[in-house]
Amino acid sequence: MNMKWLKLLTGASLLTGIAAGCGANEEQTVEATTKSSVSPSSEPVQLTYWLPLPADAARSLKSYGESLLYQEMEKKTGVKVSFQHPATGSEKEQFNLLIASGKLPDILETNFVSYPGGPEKAIADKVIIPLNDIIDKHAPNLKKFLDSNPDIKKDISTDSGVIYAFPGIGVGNTNVSSGLVLRKDWLDELGLAVPETIDEWTHVLRQFKEKKNAKTPLTMVMGDFGPDRFNGAYGVGATFYQNGGKVKYGPYEQAYKDYLAQMNVWFKEGLLDPDFSTQDAKSKDAKVTNGTAGAYAGYIGGGIGKYLPAVQPANPSFDLVGAQHPVLKKGDEPSIFFAAYSYRGDGSAGITTSNKKPEATAEWLDTFYSEEGNLLKTFGVEGVTYTMVNGQPKYTDLIMKNPDKLSVGEAMSKYLRVSQPAPGFVGDDRYFDQYYNYEQQKQASAVYNKYYANLVKTRMPQVSQTPEEAQELSSILAEIDTYRSEMFLKFIMGAEPIANFDKFCDQLKKMGIERAIELKQAALDRYNNRK
Repeated sequence: MNMKWLKLLTGASLLTGIAAGCGANEEQTVEATTKSSVSPSSEPVQLTYWLPLPADAARSLKSYGESLLYQEMEKKTGVKVSFQHPATGSEKEQFNLLIASGKLPDILETNFVSYPGGPEKAIADKVIIPLNDIIDKHAPNLKKFLDSNPDIKKDISTDSGVIYAFPGIGVGNTNVSSGLVLRKDWLDELGLAVPETIDEWTHVLRQFKEKKNAKTPLTMVMGDFGPDRFNGAYGVGATFYQNGGKVKYGPYEQAYKDYLAQMNVWFKEGLLDPDFSTQDAKSKDAKVTNGTAGAYAGYIGGGIGKYLPAVQPANPSFDLVGAQHPVLKKGDEPSIFFAAYSYRGDGSAGITTSNKKPEATAEWLDTFYSEEGNLLKTFGVEGVTYTMVNGQPKYTDLIMKNPDKLSVGEAMSKYLRVSQPAPGFVGDDRYFDQYYNYEQQKQASAVYNKYYANLVKTRMPQVSQTPEEAQELSSILAEIDTYRSEMFLKFIMGAEPIANFDKFCDQLKKMGIERAIELKQAALDRYNNRK
C-alpha cells in the first residue's frame, strides 16, 4: 500500500510505501503532521524510560542516553530522559520483577500483547494508563495516522477499544525480511530455474546432491521450522492460523501430514541436513560458506548480506538468490509465510501509572510519528550520520564504513533506532535501500514481499486473550508445544511412522487442542468486532 507523507525538510511530497495492517487492502493516503508536538520550555521535563538494550547497541553503548538520537531529541524538545536497561539475557525476568515491585518508570517499552492476560490486564493491574484522550489532545501526529489507518488503531487497542501504547509501525515494502535462499551460481551452472513448487525444490536439491556433491543440499537449524517455511505450501500454518475467519491449528490438520511426509522423504534422501535438529547458527553458516549446502532459510541482512562478502573474495562466482515462498501447484500464490506485522508489537511504549506528566510524555513520544522525528530516528543528524543527496537522505561513512569497525547494523544501533521495532515508524524504504546494499538482497526482498497482502486472509492478527483465557491457554499449550516438537522430529527423522499421524492428532485432542482453538477463536472474534 502507498501513502503520501508531507516531507518536512524539502517541502516536497514523499511517497513512502506503507504496509497496512491485517484486514486492510486498499490504498490509503495520509498527510502526517510534520512538526514535533514538543518544544523546549523553561520548565524542565524529566522522564524515566525502561527498555531492553539490543545486543548491537550494547556493543558500543552502556545506555541509550549516550545515543546521538536521544541526545538530539533532548536538544529539540528540552525533555531529559533517564534510561533503565535490564541485563542482557534476563529481560523477561527483570520485567516481571519490575512489575512486581510497583516501582515503575514513566515509560515502559515492551510487547504488551505478550503481557500475561494481555494489554487489558496491564491496564487493570495499573501498570499502564489508557491513551485515547491523551492521544486525541497531545499526539497529533499519531492521531492523524491512526485516523487514516483504522486497522492499525484496532491493533493497538484492547477488545474494549482502549488504546494502550505508542506503537512501532511497519512502513515501506519490507515487512518480509527472510525466506529461502539458494546458490544461484549452482542453479545457473546446472541450467535450473529458481524453484517455486515443492516438486521443483525436490528436483533442485537432488541435482545439488548428485551434480555438486552437496553433503547437505538444504541446511537449516531447528528454529528455521518455527516460522512458516515449507509448511505454507500445504496451506497450513506451523501453529495457529485462520481460514475464512475460522481458527485452525496447523499440526492438527490432515494437510500437515503431507508436509511431514515430504520432509521425511528429504531427510531419508539426504536432501535435508541430518543435523538440523542439533546444529547451531555457526555450523549452518559454515555449511553455506564452504560449499557443503546449496540452500538455506535465513534473513536478507544477516544472511545474504553476511555470506556474499565472506565468500566472494576467495570465490568470485559464489552467488545467492531468494526464492518465492513455496507452493504445491505452479502458478499458485503463497499465502502462509513468515513476516513482521505492520503493528510490530515489540517496541511499544506505554505510559505508566507512576508518570506525573503523561501529557508531556505523549508529546515527546509523538515526535517520532512526525516526518522530522522519523528522519531523526531513521537517519540521525544531517552532516553527521547522513547527507541529503538529490532530496534523499544517504548514510555517511560513520554508518556505512564505520571507523571503529562497527558493522552497519551495529553503527545504526549506536546512533539511531532503525534496526529494531521502536515507537514511531519502522522499515522506511529509504533505509532498506541502503542497508540492503547488494542487488541480491534487493532481489530477495522484492520476491519475499510480493505476496504480503495474502497474509491478511491466513495470519492470526495480534489478538488478546482475557486473563482467564490466557491462563487456561498457557496451561494447555505448555504440554502441547512440548509434545508437538518431539513428534515433529520423530516424524521427519523416521522414528515415528507417518502412518501414525492420526494417533498424533488423537493425542493432541486429548491434550485439549480443540479447547485451545476455541479460546483463540473467541479472541479472534473479539478482535474482528473492535472498532
